[in-house]
Amino acid sequence: MRFTTLVLPLLAAVAVAQSPQPLPVAAEAPIAKYEPLTVFPTPTQQAVRGVAAGANWLVRMNQAQGRFLHGYRPAVRQVIEGDNELRQAHGARALAQSAKFTGDARSAAVAGQAVLTLLAATKLDPTDPTCRIPTVAGGESFAAVLALAVYELPGADERLLAEAERLCQYLRKQPHLLDPTNPDAGLILSAVMAGNAVRPEPWRAEFVARSMATNRAAYRAARNPYHVSLVIAAYADLHLHARNADAAAVVYELTDWLCGVQYPAANPRNPTWAGGFPSTEVGGGSPCYDTAVCLTALGWAYQVTARNADVTRAERYRQAAQDAALFVTALQYDEPNTRHFENTFRANVLIGGFHLSPSDGDLRVDAAGRCVSGLLRYLASGAER
Repeated sequence: MRFTTLVLPLLAAVAVAQSPQPLPVAAEAPIAKYEPLTVFPTPTQQAVRGVAAGANWLVRMNQAQGRFLHGYRPAVRQVIEGDNELRQAHGARALAQSAKFTGDARSAAVAGQAVLTLLAATKLDPTDPTCRIPTVAGGESFAAVLALAVYELPGADERLLAEAERLCQYLRKQPHLLDPTNPDAGLILSAVMAGNAVRPEPWRAEFVARSMATNRAAYRAARNPYHVSLVIAAYADLHLHARNADAAAVVYELTDWLCGVQYPAANPRNPTWAGGFPSTEVGGGSPCYDTAVCLTALGWAYQVTARNADVTRAERYRQAAQDAALFVTALQYDEPNTRHFENTFRANVLIGGFHLSPSDGDLRVDAAGRCVSGLLRYLASGAER
């Protein structure tokens, strides 16, 4: 299966913003294993429904030019400010992931168009044609998430995969980005590791392992849930790919700490925050976004425990992931919690979106993208059973 409309060179194609032809729906998508859904634990049922509804919301938010409507404030029915390429890339990545999970052709087509549009915010390095340079502020993190989106896109052709490789080669040449004070360092490491799924090369694992050896002590001291979670995801992938024992040790150390800062499921003082994680401006700046990042890390960490038969940690990580999944899905607009809105408005704008916290009803595309990605990692981890 090939995404035949993803044709490069990019700039001219994106300027036209033509809609890709739909892909055929896969006969046996991963979502099929959750039928009948009612036999699975409640967090799993909520996660599957949350992914499907979240993907539909992202499709509805995608506009004719390929960009997503960045955010919305339902209380006053106004679009919110703050749009940027990084937030758009999180939406594109999540939609690509959900298309692979559900086998939905429309989601794959929209994700492909979004990826092409965002690639227009990059250019070939005039001094090194093996690299593609981001041309926007905060471009390194944007380049990492965009590469991840390409790697997740169903049926991405060789030319599009080559563009993801150029983005990773650019990141490879920026060692300062892996400084432990960079909160998005884990994103860059994850993008490099993700390329192994389509283009396995020894340098990827070596690059990530080298950063771990250099920065392990600093990550240990960071103690920021968002920062730590991104690092966990990258080093878990390294361990699963290369059986790197040091990577497993780092994952365990950081995930043990992460579980300790999670709000308890039995939280009588503030039950609406049960299962969530503390939020910081370093990450997405919202409990919805940051808890979804932590959920992603917990899913990765659980896979490491399964590889190594660490039963004690596996149970702890499973419970933490289930609680985080319930927190995230509780922030999703659905039929029951939107009945006070006008029917057309709630159907077109609200249902399937994730609001930013139990006390903040605003919608944002990157928060929805992170939530869908986190729920999908939970569903792929084995902790959902």
